Amino acid sequence: MIEELQQFGSLSVAHRTGGSPVELVRSEDEVVFLAFDNRIHRLVELHVLRGGSTLDAAMKRSAFDRARQASEIRGHAFMRILEVGEDQGMVYYTSNLNDGEFVEHYTQRRGAVAPATALALVYQLLDDLLQLQGFQRLVSRMHLDRVLVTTLEDTFLQLRVFDYGLSQLDAGTEGQSGARLVVEACRLIFLLLTGQPYAGENPDRFPALTQLPMGLRTAVRAALTDPENAPASVEKLRDDVREAFSALSSNIKARNFRKHLVVNSSLLPQSQLQELLLEDVPVETILGTRFRVEDADHARRYPFSIPAINTKLGQPVTVHLLPPSRIVDKSRYEAVPLQMWRFNPERHPNILRSLSLWESPDWTFLTEEREPGFALSRLMAERITLNPAEVAVLMRQIRAGLDQAVECGVQRVDLHPSNILLRVGKNGPLLSRELERLMQKRLDAWPSFVVKLRPHMTMRSLYEPLLVDMDLTEGQQQEEHLQNRDFRHRSFVALAGYLLTGERQTGGVPQFPESIPEAAAAYVRECLELIRRAGKTPSPGDFIDKFEGLLSAPTVDLATRLRGSSAVALEEMESAGSVSDFDDDWNANEASAGNFEDEPISPIKRGIKTHDFNSLVQQKRSLPVGAIAAAAAVILGVGAWIFMGGKKEPGAAAQPVVSSAEAEGPAVIKKEAPPAVVKTVQSKPVAAKAETVKPQPAPVVVTPVVAAPVKPVAVMKEAVPNPSVKPTPAVVASVTDVPAPPPIVPVPVNDVKPVTKLLAADAATTTAVVTPAANNPPQTVNASAPPVTAAKQPEKAPITIRRAILPSKEEIDRMKQGQVESRTGRMPAISTAASLPPKRKETP
Repeated sequence: MIEELQQFGSLSVAHRTGGSPVELVRSEDEVVFLAFDNRIHRLVELHVLRGGSTLDAAMKRSAFDRARQASEIRGHAFMRILEVGEDQGMVYYTSNLNDGEFVEHYTQRRGAVAPATALALVYQLLDDLLQLQGFQRLVSRMHLDRVLVTTLEDTFLQLRVFDYGLSQLDAGTEGQSGARLVVEACRLIFLLLTGQPYAGENPDRFPALTQLPMGLRTAVRAALTDPENAPASVEKLRDDVREAFSALSSNIKARNFRKHLVVNSSLLPQSQLQELLLEDVPVETILGTRFRVEDADHARRYPFSIPAINTKLGQPVTVHLLPPSRIVDKSRYEAVPLQMWRFNPERHPNILRSLSLWESPDWTFLTEEREPGFALSRLMAERITLNPAEVAVLMRQIRAGLDQAVECGVQRVDLHPSNILLRVGKNGPLLSRELERLMQKRLDAWPSFVVKLRPHMTMRSLYEPLLVDMDLTEGQQQEEHLQNRDFRHRSFVALAGYLLTGERQTGGVPQFPESIPEAAAAYVRECLELIRRAGKTPSPGDFIDKFEGLLSAPTVDLATRLRGSSAVALEEMESAGSVSDFDDDWNANEASAGNFEDEPISPIKRGIKTHDFNSLVQQKRSLPVGAIAAAAAVILGVGAWIFMGGKKEPGAAAQPVVSSAEAEGPAVIKKEAPPAVVKTVQSKPVAAKAETVKPQPAPVVVTPVVAAPVKPVAVMKEAVPNPSVKPTPAVVASVTDVPAPPPIVPVPVNDVKPVTKLLAADAATTTAVVTPAANNPPQTVNASAPPVTAAKQPEKAPITIRRAILPSKEEIDRMKQGQVESRTGRMPAISTAASLPPKRKETP
């Protein structure tokens, strides 16, 4: 019955010249025929399960369920199932026509594939397989070792799965199916890298496998040598393939998968459909002497669209080969619309013109003008999706093309991406390179281009699936012109959805990228739902106007969308800027009174120490005068040490000592060593006497003496030694009754004279000279330096006090007259590393 098959439901089975049906080689468990679907006017594949034998109830139910799941798959790596049915006990399904070459024949003909290209092909196949998370029953019976090598938009290589295993019962568990898929994927990797199928050899004997990274090499060896214990994780194998691909790529730019899958003459697979329909007749023989093929590679790449030159006119044309009547009856399609004589190039710039048409019993030749540019499908293969602004620019011209087609008498135009040509660029040897650069740019950065629609029929239009169903009927049968108008509206919206999402076939929930505003995405999603209902789709003009209006509307950022649509009333936010942070602060009087009843509760953590701003202000206003005097004395002492030549000698080792200050009180000396003798320096303008002492073995620790202001004029006195007090090994010099210093004004470094006068007026420095001991050179110690603690050394020099810097007579007179504010200062202590002798001898 199958050999005499002519009609199978709504399908017309294609026949050879002898009358036998055209059979396609696909799965081993199925019989596949080439047929024409009279409802959708497309060439399809007719798959009959189990060779036409009847199936039991369980097998039939399982095949129906998985076939319905497969009809929902959208992807280039899988064939699309269009219809599932049963006829006379036989279960069948139809799918889109797949053209390409089996991977085993592909490697036998051209040899092994480059490692980067092979791994890129396998990675894309495994990545698409992992996207089918909700189709475990279908995935459990797929076969990955028998795939087709095809091309994506005639530009990129692609592996396509055509055997879904519907003739088998899905009895395997998920783990067993995962291990089987891993084994078949590893066999596919072995076939692509070595150019021969695996026949039990040792994988380590092949250099193409030993050069792989350890992860993928171990996985392939384990899957090939021990299939029963192979790993069951397809995702782990996908990651190993990606890691190996990155390791074999030389740079980051080369790690793009598309760069390694571009079709050239050596990678191009042969077209099974061309050989089947031409019956092994060369293309040059069919074209004869009237046309000359311009590029043999292009002729092989586009098996039914051949770039050629008219030998008589010298005009570049594109020759389209249409199937003979034994494949598709001539009455089933119209090659060129009958009313195309209305075409005018000036009035209809968005229509692609056909030049001539020849029909013969075996073939039909159709020629069209060839202009620089490329098809929209080629751009989508490179870009995947387009930006909303680019889609708006394209859809404006496509809408104009639809209106022009109606004027020419063409009511139905197939708005398939392969039937839309973008005319851009100039003819010449650099055209292909220019087009490659344009595909990487936005459409608004292109030079002026024209979108052209193809109203006539091509071979590609006969076997690629439509974006939408041909006709939808609800209730009564609509009139023909209403059906044509509804088809144009639905095709226009479906094309816009494809350009925005990259999903060619309708079905499922479309996923829009983040670059599309939410309002525009919601509107397109709503229109895509309406195309499934007859007469409900908006017209192209209304759709594009509202779409562009939503693009120009104010956008809502991602943070606002994540927060939600709750908005705060305007009247609740009017006084937000007039609220003070210090209105509720309590002052010192309320705090002292203990009025804490109305104190607001702070939302800050209780363990955090609070901070009172008012108390800081009060403290800042009432700083003690002693602290200011101490700070002034330290600053003046440092300045004197810098400008008066204070310099450490190599033999002096000192450490600072910390002291505390008190307001208005006697001098206090902290004792960490034997008691020290306080030396009070007079403020009279007489030379200070130097004291020569002998070293003692005990170390000395000197602390400064704190002095408080008593009188506005300083009176210098000499300390009277107390005979009851024994001499100590330390000498402390301090200044008493010194007025408080005024605020310090910064003085330039080069201006030494004003600084010297200021230091002399304050009497804040004292210089001591250490008389050397035996075999030690003299040392000079600056008394204005910070107090230090001497380190223990075997021999140190005694101290000699030089003349202090005293105020001049004019400055003393000004102090007496009250023109100078009282200042309080404190002389730093003089420390020495040497011990003091029991007796001191003053030197003049």
